[in-house]
Amino acid sequence: MANQQGAVPSVPGDDLASLRSACVKVTCEDGTVGTGYLIAPDKAVTCEHVVRRVKKDGHVSLSFFDGSIHAASVERVDASTDVALLKLGPNVPSVAPLRLVGDVERHQPFELVGFPQQMGGHHLLLSGRVHDPVGRDNRGASAIVLYSDMVAAGAGARMHGYSGSPVIVNGAVVGHLRRVLIDSDADRASAEMGLVFATPGREVLRFLLADAPPASAPGPAQPPGAAYQSRWYVSRPDCERRALAYLEGPGSPAVLYGPRLSGKSWLLKHLENAWQKKWPQGAVARINLLEFAELASLEDLTRQIAYTLVDELGGHESWFGTYENGKGRASPMIRLGAMVKRHALGGDQPTLLAIDATDAILGRPYASDFFGGLRAWMQKASTPPWDQLRLLMAISTTPSRMIDNPQQSPFNIAEPVALPPFSAEDIAQLSQRHGLQASPRELEGLHALTGGHPYLVRRVLFDATLAVGGTRALALEPESEVFAAHLDSLRHFVERESLAELLWAVLREPTTAVPPDQEDLLKKAWLVRRTAANRLEPTCTLHREYFTRVLSRVAPR
Repeated sequence: MANQQGAVPSVPGDDLASLRSACVKVTCEDGTVGTGYLIAPDKAVTCEHVVRRVKKDGHVSLSFFDGSIHAASVERVDASTDVALLKLGPNVPSVAPLRLVGDVERHQPFELVGFPQQMGGHHLLLSGRVHDPVGRDNRGASAIVLYSDMVAAGAGARMHGYSGSPVIVNGAVVGHLRRVLIDSDADRASAEMGLVFATPGREVLRFLLADAPPASAPGPAQPPGAAYQSRWYVSRPDCERRALAYLEGPGSPAVLYGPRLSGKSWLLKHLENAWQKKWPQGAVARINLLEFAELASLEDLTRQIAYTLVDELGGHESWFGTYENGKGRASPMIRLGAMVKRHALGGDQPTLLAIDATDAILGRPYASDFFGGLRAWMQKASTPPWDQLRLLMAISTTPSRMIDNPQQSPFNIAEPVALPPFSAEDIAQLSQRHGLQASPRELEGLHALTGGHPYLVRRVLFDATLAVGGTRALALEPESEVFAAHLDSLRHFVERESLAELLWAVLREPTTAVPPDQEDLLKKAWLVRRTAANRLEPTCTLHREYFTRVLSRVAPR
């Protein structure tokens, strides 16, 4: 569900204060009590059975965590999935809404905040694990089955008031609590086996998208491939949380890994902003190695980086003198390190060095020396002022193939943060931000066709905003002109790298043996992915159909 700008902000999984603030106690005129959660500044979700007795155009009271109470009207309900959408009035507290997602994995830990009647109106935190993400409740309805030791130890009757509580996994809402399994054989109402049931997030999202009014786009639609703009950024909470965790302390770089056009540069910039909010007095320097990819020597590269650091950090030209000192006696990376140590570090707060397109120099004779130098900086983390350096890098090449000597590689110090494609929910939210009224079926078709490739999704949505005559339909045919430039570029890449015969073999037989360097090239271009069954398959229907058609014409008979 979009907020007033069409976005659904995410809440960090460990930010309990934000979770509490976004949860409200729902009180009906007949005394029924439940829990709701904000999914937009003026919208909240709860269970349909909580507000079932509210008359048409009637109101409920929402008690916020700050103690204020505000009226809300029941806008829409769906008894089959036990979802109700509440419309809040004006002047409600400014609270960061929660982010909804459609899927969750088994055994994931969850937490939720509810307002059980036994607590006299106060909130109570509940935790446990996902027992079955695609289960059924005792009435046969689709449900996420949750297990909690806290529920198993308590009385089922005391769960009254928890209905509508958002189930939080990895900082996002995966569903909301709707029913507890009561042990009918017990002397008192108890929760049998500690099991409770939640309406799945995918059902909530489907309800919210159905009949939803078109959202207002946050300004002119942004063309795909354009520079980062926060209002068009699609949150990736798990990636953000993991990367920021690596940047929390010294010695472990955060490495963002994903194919071309997967959003690494945007995530890099988003992380810079998030990091700087935490360290407002800290310094940030950004380097894009794509700008220096054609330089012939390590001396040329480090000199350009030195100039860039002076500019990015607002330094003085005298800084460069530190780099020049020792020329002819010390290696370029040692001299660059001396400059970083003397001028970029040593303040009250850490310095973040963000390197985009880090693998752009891969294949250059000096690449290993440069990467080994970065590794050496990280290994000095126990010695001030190197303990103030934080390193964030983005790559499209498999980390293990970035350097020949693992002992010199900065890419294997910490587990790389792999960027996933857009989920169906991400696409739905981005569609709303474009001001489109795409149906759930269209959005599912877009996800299936593109596989959630961020560039392709943005390409289709942007094209729909340019439609003449107001149709604004999504291009869902592989032969559409919308994909022509992208597919033509991929075809030239396959030809240039002599991958046509190999790709054709993979299309026909997923178990085809592929040399690691060529497999990496195919993955880098987002042409194939390796499945859990260790088979290679095209990443999306669009690529499969296009290259099956094109390569079949030139394949050897």
